[in-house]
This record gives sequence, C-alpha cells and structure tokens, in this order.
Amino acid sequence: MKLTYSLIGAFFVWCLVASQWYIIGVKGLTTNPAQFDQQAATIAIFEILVMLLVAVFIGFAIAWYQQQTNIDQTKQTNADSLEAEKSQLERMKKTAMSQLREIQLKMTHTEAVLKEENQRVLDESQKLRAALREKDETVAILKDELQSIRPKIQLADVELGRYAMQIKQLEMQLTNEKMITDGLKQELEKAHTPKRKAVEVSIEKVSEKNRDDLKLISGIGPVIESKLNAIGIYTFKQISEFTPETIDFVTTSIKFFPDRIGRDNWIGQAAALARHRK
Repeated sequence: MKLTYSLIGAFFVWCLVASQWYIIGVKGLTTNPAQFDQQAATIAIFEILVMLLVAVFIGFAIAWYQQQTNIDQTKQTNADSLEAEKSQLERMKKTAMSQLREIQLKMTHTEAVLKEENQRVLDESQKLRAALREKDETVAILKDELQSIRPKIQLADVELGRYAMQIKQLEMQLTNEKMITDGLKQELEKAHTPKRKAVEVSIEKVSEKNRDDLKLISGIGPVIESKLNAIGIYTFKQISEFTPETIDFVTTSIKFFPDRIGRDNWIGQAAALARHRK
C-alpha cells in the first residue's frame, strides 16, 4: 500500500515538473505579468491536461491489459489445474468404483462363505446335540446297570476278601510246611554226616529286666526269640557282639537254619537297634 501511494505522489510531482517544463521550455511562456499571454497559457494548460489524460488513459490501459493478462493467465492456470484435478478425480473415481466393485464381490463371496459355514455349524451342532442325547441316554442306562450290579460287586468284594484270607492262610501253612520240610532235610543231612561237637561259648549274663524285643530284628519270630532267651540271649547288644563261634553255637543250640543269621544280618540290625535305643 505504501508503494502505491509513493508512486501516485511521484506521478503528481512528475506531472508538475513536466507541466512547468512544457510551459516554459516548450511554449516559451513566462511568469512575468508584462509579458504574460493568457490565451497561450490557457492553451498550454489545456494541452497539458489532454496529455495527462492521455497518459492516464494509456497507463490505465497498460495496467488493465497487464491485469487482464494476469487474470487470463490465472484463469488458464486455474482451468488447467481444475482440468488436472478433474482428470485426477475421474481417475480416483474410476479407481474407487473398481475397488468398490471388488469389495462388493468380496462381500458377496464372504457372505456366501459365511452362509455355508453357518449352515455347516448348525448341522454339526444338531449332530452334536443328537450325539449328546444318545450319550446321556447311555449314561442313564449305565447308571441303572451300575445300581443293579452294585450289590453283586459288594458281594464279590466280600468273597474276594474271604479268598484273600484263605490264600494268606494257605501261604502261612505252606511256609510252615516248608520250614518243617527244611528242618527234616537238615535232620536227615545231620543223620548222614558225622556229628560235630558244638563249641562251648561263654555268653554274657543279662538280667531279664533289661531284655529287648528281639522280634524287631528281621528273621526273628516269637519261637526263635524264646529259644534265644532260653540260652541267655535277651538284648540287641549281645547279638551285635556275635562272633563266628557264637553264631555256630547259637545255630546248633536253637536248631536254626545254617547261615540264616548271616543272610538276615542279625548283627548289623542288632547294632543299629542298640544305637537307637541309646
């Protein structure tokens, strides 16, 4: 805006300078009253005004032409831009329509697939429901059968317990018979072999008040314990101090199986029990 006002002011100054130059330099008029020619001055002023008007009109025409050129260029640029945008929009519209058609096709295919999947799920659900009903019926039948055979199962358990007791009794009888048979075999072997004189072994005397429960040793039962007590053996300490001669003496005295004391590790068990007792 300041530049515009500056140009207008410069134009007026130039008009004054040019008018002064035209009146004095071109027309030769003077400001002296004695030589002043009013008619020539009027004509000169009129000519200056005409020239100024012409200059204004020419400047206006030039400005208008320049502005119109800029406007036309702007219009052309805008038209080209609008045309390019229109072409781009057309391309985008075509692309969008193509994508929309593809989406519609995919949606149609997806709907068909979903319908098929839904129908399949419904069919499988109906099958599963039917199978579940059959299983429920089977479970109900099995429950009824279980209720009916439960007394039989209880009776079978009782019979099984009775048979187990009988088996245990038979096993005990078999063990006793085996022990008797082994004893008879031992006696028979002794009858066919020269008798060996038992080595007399001194056993530490222990009061019966300090006796231990010798049945805690694996391999010693009530019968063996009574035989050991009969020869003066009452404590774990006595058994833990057995020597080979003591073992031979005890085996011969209680008529026990040979090497049974070593196999059952009476000495080790008695030593452990004696330590634990302390």
